[in-house]
Amino acid sequence: MSEWKIKCTWETVDVQKYETGFLVTLDNRPIVTPAKNTLVLPSSDLAKKVADEWREQSNEIIPEEMPFTRLSNSAIDKVSLQFQEVADILSEYGETDLFCYRASSPTELIERQTTAWDPFLDWANGALKVSMKISSGVMFIEQDVDEMQKLKAPIYNMTPFQLTAFHELVTITGSLIGAYAFVEKAFTADQIWLASQVDEEWQIEQWGSDEEAVASSKNKYSDFKIGCEFFQIVS
Repeated sequence: MSEWKIKCTWETVDVQKYETGFLVTLDNRPIVTPAKNTLVLPSSDLAKKVADEWREQSNEIIPEEMPFTRLSNSAIDKVSLQFQEVADILSEYGETDLFCYRASSPTELIERQTTAWDPFLDWANGALKVSMKISSGVMFIEQDVDEMQKLKAPIYNMTPFQLTAFHELVTITGSLIGAYAFVEKAFTADQIWLASQVDEEWQIEQWGSDEEAVASSKNKYSDFKIGCEFFQIVS
């Protein structure tokens, strides 16, 4: 997403009801996105989050400190215009879902994956009526076409704001099933995050970690949690 730079010249930041949602205004002027669209938000909770981010800025806007604003911009400027393409990309994760690809060795890692991931597949089987095949190693698994259609269908019924958040959940964890598990409130955000990190934690135990990897993991965790919260407040 294109970044924007704005000097902080306003005095007041407010939330106003709008005919199709909520606006965040700076000195009574609605905020616009980088593509010059009016930033119309679907819920008052999201509008409050965005307003708080703008209130916390000083001198010059720092987009990296405004995740709810950035995701909202993306929903309006990108996802709403490319909904089908984004939904198609996310649906493909069903074919290569993290929870379906297991290690062939060592035994301890296999056991950790089984303990962490089987509950998600069992949940998908019961709640979503989707049966997934699992495999050992890196060879591609040919999932059943009908099962994949059932797994992918809910994506296309989301709003652009929901899909924007869902994109964060899926791409950060590598699991479409894990993202659904959060959306359906079957597992907590932290349970899903920990499950998605089984392989990474194993590698750290075997080889150690470095500062760059630790920082990257923290950033991904933060982005994941924000994506989860974003989904909740736009649904």
